[in-house]
Amino acid sequence: MPPDSPTAPAATWSDLVSAALVGTARRSVPQPAGLPAVERDDPALALLDRAALAAVRRRAGRTALRVPPDSPGRLPQAAPDTAPEVPGPAVLRLSSVLNADTPLLREWLGLAAERGMVVPPDVLPDLLNRGARDHDLGRLMVRVVGERGRWLAAVSDRWSYLDRLSQSGEFTVEEWRAKGAEGRRALLEAREPLLSAADEPLLEEAMADRSARVRGIALALLAQLPGTERGARLADLARRHVLLHDGAVEIRPPAADDPDIPRELGLASATGTRSEVREERLWALVTHAPLDCWLGHLGADPDEVAAAACAHNELLDTLGNAAVVQRRPDWARALLPLLFRSLSRHHHVRASRAHALVGLLPPDEQCAWAMGHAKQAPTGRGAASALLAAVECVECPWSPELGGAVADVLAAASGNDSGLHGLARAAEYRMPPELHPRMTDAARARQGTPSDPPTSDELRVAEILRSLAEKLRVRHEMHKEFH
Repeated sequence: MPPDSPTAPAATWSDLVSAALVGTARRSVPQPAGLPAVERDDPALALLDRAALAAVRRRAGRTALRVPPDSPGRLPQAAPDTAPEVPGPAVLRLSSVLNADTPLLREWLGLAAERGMVVPPDVLPDLLNRGARDHDLGRLMVRVVGERGRWLAAVSDRWSYLDRLSQSGEFTVEEWRAKGAEGRRALLEAREPLLSAADEPLLEEAMADRSARVRGIALALLAQLPGTERGARLADLARRHVLLHDGAVEIRPPAADDPDIPRELGLASATGTRSEVREERLWALVTHAPLDCWLGHLGADPDEVAAAACAHNELLDTLGNAAVVQRRPDWARALLPLLFRSLSRHHHVRASRAHALVGLLPPDEQCAWAMGHAKQAPTGRGAASALLAAVECVECPWSPELGGAVADVLAAASGNDSGLHGLARAAEYRMPPELHPRMTDAARARQGTPSDPPTSDELRVAEILRSLAEKLRVRHEMHKEFH
């Protein structure tokens, strides 16, 4: 019976092996069932083609079984995506930055999110795997993975972080109580953008949670709600320990065994000396007591309160921390000038709350604040260092005016300015990318001519500016790929 007869037994992988051993001159080439047809004049080539196809099928495993629609184990289908997909050139860019440059990847995700685009299905696994290694990118990914990405996150433990970050913030008390400690904390964090006075009872319940992390996020969220009962109690306690006496602020740390502050703040048993415990509890109290409790107590408005507190650096820093925890831009504006002065006394910006306070302001106000410092910065030697202290606080994209001011300082900077490299690094991902030709020209100007060769310092500056120009050029191309 011929091997291709409809009633012949189906050929197998072993039949192909036998044909190879015997030779196609002595045996016809078997055709295993289910393989695509191979048309070859030479039987030997046909055998090789069929063997390759059969080998791929064997390595691929068995054919997936069909699950009936009413099966309880059947996965639901992913909802269709209605958002447009990222353009092809931008997808190619994503592949090149996915495992290399975190700031560039963050900017790419931001560009896609701003345009309401989603990544194509074939790159989703690689993107979600990157997010599994760097959860800081997760919140940006939520906005660009679309319905298919959220479906994958719901069925994979490795990608479940995305499911957690996709929480809408809406949940019932029963759903919250049914979660483990990490789940309860995640739900509270997701609720933050939607906070209202109606959340106070749940947050009060969370203050009695066994998990210190759950209590911590609940306390921070309560601090953002105005007019809470706990806030009123914390305000009374805070005013007992920080007062204005004869025009000067007087600080009276609480007794180490005072039960009121740890009870109201949900603090665990403290460790350290009695003096350390007293100070730690006082600063925790000032951080979470409503900032407006100081109005009429230390000053008539935030500016007066900040001025009164500036005699105590630690109190000033703690008020800055309170403004960050309580998300108060009005207090950030009052505290920033005084906190920023500490930078002139060699106090690094990231060691204070100045950096986080700037982040509370709208992007245009952040850039305007930095421009104010740029206009006051000295020229010549040390200009890059002076400007760096301000612009490294601004993590939003720089305005054209601020970018131009930084470009001017970089183009004129001397090689021995200690802030040159840091200022260029800050500009790589914040400066408007269309300024790349300007930085290229500045780098060339430092390379000298045959008749006027550059010094080693000039060559060093030229290399820093050339590297910056290249980063800006890449970003400029990346922006164009989304159009």
